[in-house]
Amino acid sequence: INESECDVVMVITKVDLVPKQVSLERLEKWVRNRAKAGNLYKPAGVHLVSNQSGMGIQALLANLEKLCGRRGDVWVVGAQNAGKSSLINAMCGHKGGSKARNAPLTAAPLPGTTIGCVELPEVLPSPHRAFDTPGIIQPQQLTTRLFPEELRMVLPRRPLKPRTYRLPAGGTVHIGALARVDVLQSPASTMYLTVWTSSDVVCHFGKMEKAEALYEQHAGKLLQPPTGDAQRLAELGEWVPHEVRAFGESWRYSSQDVTLAGVGWIGVSCVGEARLQVWTYPGVGVTLRDAIVPDMAKEWESPGWSSEVSAKGKTQEKTKGKYGGGKTSNTSRNKGRRKQ
Repeated sequence: INESECDVVMVITKVDLVPKQVSLERLEKWVRNRAKAGNLYKPAGVHLVSNQSGMGIQALLANLEKLCGRRGDVWVVGAQNAGKSSLINAMCGHKGGSKARNAPLTAAPLPGTTIGCVELPEVLPSPHRAFDTPGIIQPQQLTTRLFPEELRMVLPRRPLKPRTYRLPAGGTVHIGALARVDVLQSPASTMYLTVWTSSDVVCHFGKMEKAEALYEQHAGKLLQPPTGDAQRLAELGEWVPHEVRAFGESWRYSSQDVTLAGVGWIGVSCVGEARLQVWTYPGVGVTLRDAIVPDMAKEWESPGWSSEVSAKGKTQEKTKGKYGGGKTSNTSRNKGRRKQ
């Protein structure tokens, strides 16, 4: 994008799904830092909005009208599944006063399937024009390869909640059958990993030596998404490893995130350098960044299955025991930290 040819306004959608620990000021600061790190020039505006509640939409519209001047147009451009079409519907609803009457139905029945460029006469006053564009496909995002029912499990519908695990070297966490994170080396006897992803993604905490057998037995069944049999998993390909060296500054908060493109991220809490190995499908982006949410869960998960809502909407109950899962209280966790 040539800075001399247009103004760029950054719109962060779905902020109603952001973890409650994150204030809007903190999120905006993080977004601006990420934009700068990505060599994006100073945006003409940064807006945090919720398509569902309408929060921030009116301020966005006012800024766009100001930037358009007398003859400017607006093009809405963004990645697939970013919520662009839903954003435009919310903008049309605010502008016209009635979503049902004025908003063009640009959102396709399934996320990420808008077809063609669509002119939107209801967004801005004449003579300005606004256009919706198809989502830019991001090949490194795992969501581009998922079936509709699997995609619904990965895209969160409620604010994200953390799942924190205390792992020694040799510990591992399965994130559905989408990825696995192994601790190859910890700067102390244990470290903490905090998983941030949809609550419909089932996780399992165990040992590296049993990880492959667990995947073979439960992938597509208890470990979801993806769903289906061995043929479905074969379509996605065999997992490939990515070694990540993360550096932590505290046991009490995450310093860095390991991101899984299209799935979520894992916060890393330790003091010193940790060596992790991330397994996921070929071509899926695995990157390291400064932590967006330093906070950890108030309780940390015990070995076994975590208790989240499954694809069928039923809660998997935890039971006590070696493989039953469960959570440990703040008191126990703090005792563990003092031993580091």
